[in-house]
Amino acid sequence: MLRGQRVGLRYVTEDDLPWLKRTVGDPQVRGPHLGSRMMPPHKVDERWRDNGFANDDAERLLICHLLDGSVIGDVVHFAAARYTTAREIGWTMADVAMRGQGLATEAASLLVDYLFENWSVNRLSCGMSVHNHASRRVAEKCGFTHEGIQRGVVFVAGEYVDCHSLSLLRSEWMAMKGRA
Repeated sequence: MLRGQRVGLRYVTEDDLPWLKRTVGDPQVRGPHLGSRMMPPHKVDERWRDNGFANDDAERLLICHLLDGSVIGDVVHFAAARYTTAREIGWTMADVAMRGQGLATEAASLLVDYLFENWSVNRLSCGMSVHNHASRRVAEKCGFTHEGIQRGVVFVAGEYVDCHSLSLLRSEWMAMKGRA
């Protein structure tokens, strides 16, 4: 497990499948800013059987609260484009009561450090609805720079939504960590 001060990141285990099935189908967890299309429970089982939610193309890590070990959300990373080593990252704080406490920022920061320390990547990117101010703030606290707006890129609740596009380069991360 990757450990921060209040949260840790770990791979999905078979014991986590009921939690994943509940959260991927819960509109309250997805909130008003994520795509509103739900994942059926059998798809969770299929992805578990296929690759355990972890391969070179994409990984899902669970955010665990270090006080009691409970799963409170997840982070993901995946290839941003086939022709680069760049990765896109994302996060969801599934436990609504835990939102607004800086836990998503800590989890995203752990993921950023993990990727730059262990993967041969030069660029991380993330995107979120222009209405998702909390997620944009998470990215900025992790050192991401706003690059612009992608128009009509995500389908949410029957309409296409514009998204912020942010990135962080290895050299910027190294400077933040005092490794330049």
